[in-house]
Amino acid sequence: MQQIDKTFLFYCYCFYNKMIFLTNILVISIVFSGCNVLEKNQHVSMLMNKITPIQPFSNNVLAYQNKQYKHIVQKGENITSLLIKSGVNTKDIFTLIKKDNAILNNIQPNQELYWKTNEFNELLELKWIISPLKKKIYKKNNHNFIMVNNVLKDDLIYKNIFIKKKSNFFSSASKIGLNQHDIMNVVQAFKWQVNFHKLNIGSVFHIVFLHNFQCNKNILLGVKLNNAGKTYYSIRACNGHFYDINGCNKQQKWIDLSLLKKYRISSKFNLHRLHPVTHHVSRHLGIDLAMPKGTPIFSTTNGKIIKTHFDKISGFYIVLKHDDFCITRYMHLKKILVKQGDNVKIGQKIALSGNTGRTTGPHLHYEIWINNQAVDPLNVKNLFCDTLTEKEKKIYINDSKKIVFALNTTII
Repeated sequence: MQQIDKTFLFYCYCFYNKMIFLTNILVISIVFSGCNVLEKNQHVSMLMNKITPIQPFSNNVLAYQNKQYKHIVQKGENITSLLIKSGVNTKDIFTLIKKDNAILNNIQPNQELYWKTNEFNELLELKWIISPLKKKIYKKNNHNFIMVNNVLKDDLIYKNIFIKKKSNFFSSASKIGLNQHDIMNVVQAFKWQVNFHKLNIGSVFHIVFLHNFQCNKNILLGVKLNNAGKTYYSIRACNGHFYDINGCNKQQKWIDLSLLKKYRISSKFNLHRLHPVTHHVSRHLGIDLAMPKGTPIFSTTNGKIIKTHFDKISGFYIVLKHDDFCITRYMHLKKILVKQGDNVKIGQKIALSGNTGRTTGPHLHYEIWINNQAVDPLNVKNLFCDTLTEKEKKIYINDSKKIVFALNTTII
């Protein structure tokens, strides 16, 4: 009997120890499990903290429980996550993106978003402020969205310039508040049609700018000039260049650079060229075209011969002035066929090439100066726009009507 009691007590002791062991394991498991849940919650909390909270307007609860939201986009954010966070249902989000995929791919940091939802979390309207000059508006229409592109109208600035006695365009423009940048933009837009130093008294400029608040600059949209009984227009196209109301540009046929393709270029435009004769570094303000002596040289522009001369460096040379902005020079000639004061046409023969002056062989040295600055003849075609295609011209004429209307209705 005594032996049985000892055996019973032994098994009770073992059972007690096992229970304590299992209890400890259970407690440890619960503790570690709690730590994992805490870590997960902390991780989610950290992720949520990285996303800037979407701030509703102060009067965010409107009639019928409609809500309005405003958010400035942060780096790494996208429209889908922002709308989901505010509770918008996914069906409306997918419908919006299907309507305009640009809002998914082109949304940028610092852009502003405004949207409205109703009590069922349906998206009623969304405004995407792309820039100070442009915004897109999406409005719910049954089960789809209507998209509207807006260019902010309030940014248009109208200016009028009157040329009075004892004044000129530049002084008159300064008096009405135009800065140097705006003045030169007007000059550039009209330089192919107008001599700004020979405007008649009583001439009137009507100008329309679009003000860019982001960079605090005026973008010239169009200019209208009434001068000596004639009316001139210069309207900006989508390519940044200016044309008249018919989509034509006077600059398109002002120069013929076909000679650059006919002859080998022996020396290019270079502001730091090692001179082949003096062996000193000096500016080479044109290009050299290798050609035999006596090759006919044709005028590359319409204009007036303002100088024919000879010196020991340039040899026989011609200076031709085209309007008030461009000068072309032809050097190292064998024979000059025109004289100072002559008016010449583009393509007219004006000289024969030679080897006069300081040279290493027969060639033509050709220079182009625009607004008193030498430019590389090979890059001149890149300074000016190409002719509009028929399709582009139709688009331009349609778009320019709005600017022409603004110019014609400017209040004086």
